[in-house]
Amino acid sequence: MGETKRSLYIIKEGKGVYKELGSEFVAIAFPLSSAEEFKSRQEAFMKECPKADHYPYAYRIKGSGRSSDDGEPGSSAGRPMLSLLEDKGIDDAGILVARYFGGSKLGIPRLRKAFLSSSSEALNNARLAERLERFTYELEVDYSTYERLRGLSERGEFMLVVTDFGINVNIRINSSDKIDGLLEKRGLLLPLPEPEITSILEELE
Repeated sequence: MGETKRSLYIIKEGKGVYKELGSEFVAIAFPLSSAEEFKSRQEAFMKECPKADHYPYAYRIKGSGRSSDDGEPGSSAGRPMLSLLEDKGIDDAGILVARYFGGSKLGIPRLRKAFLSSSSEALNNARLAERLERFTYELEVDYSTYERLRGLSERGEFMLVVTDFGINVNIRINSSDKIDGLLEKRGLLLPLPEPEITSILEELE
């Protein structure tokens, strides 16, 4: 069976903290649906951390990203944080970091590490879910075909639900991918209806 595209989403906010040479970096990773929502969340975060010196950020909405170093050296904060979201395949999410200056300059390599470490911890502490497509087929088959489909289901090829036993068997097949090619490979030339396609969020363990 083919693989579905992997997209991850935050369903519960996470927080991360990193310290380096007296400076402290407090990060939050949170779900996000619009640029307007980000602005509101940014304002609230700045009120929660009013004594911070800088507030770099990164966010992705529907695959499009934005970032800011907020006065930190170029590409030491926002861009690496955005790359973190992109590399992990996390969408519709934002990261905000409050940086408290501790008196010692860190240099770009240490700064980048600090922003990435605090952001990574925030993402690790957040609850993530994967958006998956489900294909549902409803059809009527004879008992011989039902037994063959039941065997495939027991091997984990898809989920099979019986809705009625009669002269034939009414069934519902739920799959994470289209199954027409799979059935052909198994020697089942079964005409399939167009599947109902639904999208669900499944929390990661």
